[in-house]
Amino acid sequence: MAILKVKKLEIEIQEQTMHKPGSKYFVLIKSENENQNILRIFSSNKKPVVKHSEDNGRIKIDKTIK
Repeated sequence: MAILKVKKLEIEIQEQTMHKPGSKYFVLIKSENENQNILRIFSSNKKPVVKHSEDNGRIKIDKTIK
């Protein structure tokens, strides 16, 4: 697994509500760096699980709002 350090990171979850979509959800992950822009698109019929956590150097704390 590679860890990429970027200047800007954007995560967007789109629910596809049009008639007969190819999939129910699109997840777009966009990143910008000095000389490179990357876009990853994932699609799924299941609702994405979004987690938010904090690592303070000793333990990981789950901060997901349920």
